[in-house]
Amino acid sequence: MAEINGITFDEDLNGVPIKSFEQIRDEILSEWVAEVQELDILPASDAHIRASAVAGQLYALYVSGAVGVNQYMPDTATGDYLVAHVKEEGLEKKLATRAHGEQLQYRRDPNQTRTDTTVTVPAGTRVVTSRGVIFESTADATLAPNILNATVPFQAVDAGANGNISIGEIVSFYGQPPAGINYVTNLDAAVDGSDEESDDTLRDRYFEATQEEEWAGSPAWMEAEAKKVPGITSATAIKNARGEGTMDVLVTSGNGIPSNEKLAEVLAYLSDPTREPINVDLRVIAPEGVAINLTAKAPGITQAQAETVYKAYLASVGGGGTIYPSRIVAALINAGAQYAEVQEPSAQIVLSPTQMPLPGVVTLV
Repeated sequence: MAEINGITFDEDLNGVPIKSFEQIRDEILSEWVAEVQELDILPASDAHIRASAVAGQLYALYVSGAVGVNQYMPDTATGDYLVAHVKEEGLEKKLATRAHGEQLQYRRDPNQTRTDTTVTVPAGTRVVTSRGVIFESTADATLAPNILNATVPFQAVDAGANGNISIGEIVSFYGQPPAGINYVTNLDAAVDGSDEESDDTLRDRYFEATQEEEWAGSPAWMEAEAKKVPGITSATAIKNARGEGTMDVLVTSGNGIPSNEKLAEVLAYLSDPTREPINVDLRVIAPEGVAINLTAKAPGITQAQAETVYKAYLASVGGGGTIYPSRIVAALINAGAQYAEVQEPSAQIVLSPTQMPLPGVVTLV
């Protein structure tokens, strides 16, 4: 409850004091009774119903005003209001991007089907991982007579970081398998999937843009500009990385290792001479992936649950972080394990700024 200029407000909306519906209704009824003492104001009475109707509309005005106060400044604005604010710095909210890979493999087994015929699997054929993430091929695949497998590029059906998968996570077709094809899997990881940018991240970029050094080519400018590219979730500029006058920009995509195509996209954007000329020998690089195996006791959860939890934990560590066995234990217990003991890694692992942790083999003992 707050009092401002003698007016009492018994509710708070995002830090803005307002009158509640009940307070408004009761104040209206109190004023009416002051005028007509014999007025019936009990619930279901005509006066109570009328006061409630008026109070509802006035309460909506209070809420609208409180929301407007919060949307007035970029510090507290959300949604479309925040998007309008950041346009002042030439920023746009980044939409979600779809994960993609290059090697979706179809295979036929000579022990189960004929191999002396030509089989074509059309683009758009859908496949799925064991955890239900759906992908589709982006090109036709043709298996000539006596050819047992073929690979095609593929992408997630839905945009988002959930589409970033490791090698071998695709396990079956989504629906009936194409005639003559027995197996499907992915021989490479799907990468570059990212969620729609959150308000908090967009707000952080806005304030970075207002504080960054003015001249094009500075480390702060490079980092802010690189993060404008859809899918890029972090950027670190390393000045004089390869000697005087050079700069490396280390980027992640979907909080993971970006594809070569994404690196080329960022480099082209940063070095576009029609925008801001830069006077450095520029290179855009990806983190070095470091596979870290996990061996643990975790009764009460399945292998798939353990792999999902471990992958999420490593993603939260990110590049240049430190991996703590005790936090892996906590993550496994939070996932439903009765207890957990981590045997590998046996001690904390400190990554260099250019290293990104990747899940290795997960073994439950």
